[in-house]
Amino acid sequence: METFTNIAQDWYGFSLLAGIVLLLFGGHLLVEGSVAIAKRLGVGTLVIGLTIVAFSTSSPELAFNIISSLNNHGDLSLGNIFGSNIANIGLVLGIGALICKLPVTGQVVKMEFPLLVVATIIVGVVCYFQGLSMIGACVLLLMFCLLMWKWFTLGKRESVIGIEAEDITPEVQCSSIASWAMLLGGLVMLGLGGKATELGAVSAALSFGMSEILVGGSIVAIATSLPELVTTVIAARKGHPDLAVGNVVGSNIFNILFVLPISVLVAPGMTIAVPSSALAYIFIMVVMTIIAWILTRSDKLVKPKEGALLVGLFIIYLVYISIWKSGG
Repeated sequence: METFTNIAQDWYGFSLLAGIVLLLFGGHLLVEGSVAIAKRLGVGTLVIGLTIVAFSTSSPELAFNIISSLNNHGDLSLGNIFGSNIANIGLVLGIGALICKLPVTGQVVKMEFPLLVVATIIVGVVCYFQGLSMIGACVLLLMFCLLMWKWFTLGKRESVIGIEAEDITPEVQCSSIASWAMLLGGLVMLGLGGKATELGAVSAALSFGMSEILVGGSIVAIATSLPELVTTVIAARKGHPDLAVGNVVGSNIFNILFVLPISVLVAPGMTIAVPSSALAYIFIMVVMTIIAWILTRSDKLVKPKEGALLVGLFIIYLVYISIWKSGG
């Protein structure tokens, strides 16, 4: 294990690239296996779309954050979560809107976006005033459990998103053994990818004089947001705009109400200190989320020019944190 660590640190560029590839392929295998198993068990398509698909696109963030937190790199974990949510809003939702107009008409999307805004603000306030501790993490997980209960309740009724999810999720064309093999193989690849990416990111940060939160909020955040980008582009191109928006909203909710508290609970001492340099990321995440919500509420349509606005704001964010260097 020590030899692997040394090689990964010395060849941090290759380690970072290999880790990202493993995260992406691992997430792909996980979603295919999970959906196949869920359909065999008779789980509704709405539940699949809001839970399994959303979880799978957030699985790279989860794998990376668990490894980073266990190795006491809390800044990387925070940067990844905040940066990923910013990327999902600015880059993923923006590109989706550029591909086609994104009408927001689904009942679930209209309910979940306000919830995302509230949850984002709560996380921002908690981080600002007291940092992330076990108590705060448990509160966020409780909110997540209540949301899961609501999703499963909604899964008993027809939903636009539930119908659309069926169009981009794979049909059951493999055996039960193959389904479980894909799921377990995806988990293994996510674990290896998370470790390789964490080692490469830390080494890159040290080599270039970058702070961990800057690496997590830019390079790693964009990389772990690629599954959301692919899913959103597919949904938009297939004419399922509600699912494109729902994917972004669901993934961001998973990130802050599930991935973030899990990162805290596995960290040494079950706490992650929030550096002052993270406050800018938190503020940008809250503002970007509110802007996206306003755009969806204005005329229930995210138009291409509004998508260009979101992408432009994301580019400004990248330039700002690169010049600013994220302090300590």
